[in-house]
Amino acid sequence: MKKNIIIRITGGKLNTQKIYTQRNLYMRPTTSIIREVLFNWLKNYIQQSYCLDCFSGSGILSFESVSRGASCVVSLDIKKKNVINIKNNISRLLINNIQFFHTNTLKWLKKSHQLFDIIFIDPPFYLNLVNITIDLIQKNNLLKNNSLVYIEYNIKKEVLSIPLNWTLYKIKKKKDKVFVLYKIFLKL
Repeated sequence: MKKNIIIRITGGKLNTQKIYTQRNLYMRPTTSIIREVLFNWLKNYIQQSYCLDCFSGSGILSFESVSRGASCVVSLDIKKKNVINIKNNISRLLINNIQFFHTNTLKWLKKSHQLFDIIFIDPPFYLNLVNITIDLIQKNNLLKNNSLVYIEYNIKKEVLSIPLNWTLYKIKKKKDKVFVLYKIFLKL
């Protein structure tokens, strides 16, 4: 039996607001401790940023981003239950700057030509989607100069293949999980 879970936003104008979602085997929302670390890393970049949340799951990274000053977040997820939960949370919190798409992230990335300041990549670990996602983002030129890409992955399941113009900016490890932030410098 699936149980509802509550996730609290950890900072910004929506600090302590609750996000409601359903627990399932494939979704592992970013913990509050890691979100605090991540958004401390992003504090000089998040204001007025245009963000992409790939594989949003609970949507917590999208909600944290708008709470902390992002001007817009494009949020993607393929699971219908996740879509319903995120839309309900958007409506309940009266948020108008999260654009949510019920879609296959990889197909969406192949068609997109939008430019982003910050991209979050946190897919289900068992699908090995990180490198495919990185490749699509790079091939379709979805990043602005000096943009940032945050990646969560399981070091036992994946080895990252990072483009040459992506520079490691921050890293944190917790058991077999790795949390990394890359800064992207485009060739001018």
